[in-house]
Amino acid sequence: MEKGPNTAFEVLLVLTAFGAVAAMVRQPHLVSSSSVVLRTGFLGEVTVPRESVRSASRTMQTVQGRGLRRVPGEPDAVACSNGSMVGVRIQLDPSAAVDLGKAGVVYAAAVYVSADDPAALLRVINHSRQV
Repeated sequence: MEKGPNTAFEVLLVLTAFGAVAAMVRQPHLVSSSSVVLRTGFLGEVTVPRESVRSASRTMQTVQGRGLRRVPGEPDAVACSNGSMVGVRIQLDPSAAVDLGKAGVVYAAAVYVSADDPAALLRVINHSRQV
């Protein structure tokens, strides 16, 4: 029995497994004095100017799909999440341009995001607005 093809196949399987794990590594949202970076891991991210963020509130909503996408029924809203469930709504004024790739650019007045700890994200956003 030839070991070359079997070894190559096993190496490919191991690399695929490492790739899958690396793709699922969590990347936190970042809030600074100049910007808010909302990430969806390998599915993309959206960066909005900090001065555009007017409010952030809890929501429990399903927006079908994953990654950066439009929110059905809200032409000026986008969702930024790994799954379809979102828990935080960030209101923007003025709207921020969000590039959705093939779907085009949306001037978003609202961004729906998911977070492991929605209360912590709200605390950070609301605290940074007061500073």
